[in-house]
Amino acid sequence: MRTMVLILFALATAKVATVQWLYRAASDDVIINAYRPRALDACGRDARRSFGLETAVWSEQVPIRLEIGKPNTPVRIWQIDDPSWPRRFRNPYLHVTAGSNGLQVACIYDVLAGTASAVKL
Repeated sequence: MRTMVLILFALATAKVATVQWLYRAASDDVIINAYRPRALDACGRDARRSFGLETAVWSEQVPIRLEIGKPNTPVRIWQIDDPSWPRRFRNPYLHVTAGSNGLQVACIYDVLAGTASAVKL
């Protein structure tokens, strides 16, 4: 009987983990595809202004990665009254990397604010 309970527990855990993984993967894809054009446009403008990088480099084929929260914001998880708390733990950011002629630029697009910040790699 104990073996049966352990097997059922393992199956239930696997089911919950799979559903959560599928939900997260689908959510990431939806957010990335919805904000890709805006992110590429904003990153292209910021990279052209800061580094003189052509906007043609920011095409639809550049890799984009979604990250929830900004880890370098100095806020602890229990400081929920801090105005920077949503930036650190809740807001979505798109990370885009592109380059040409030996110049690699990484850009972080803030989905809620609609702003981009590019840095040289």
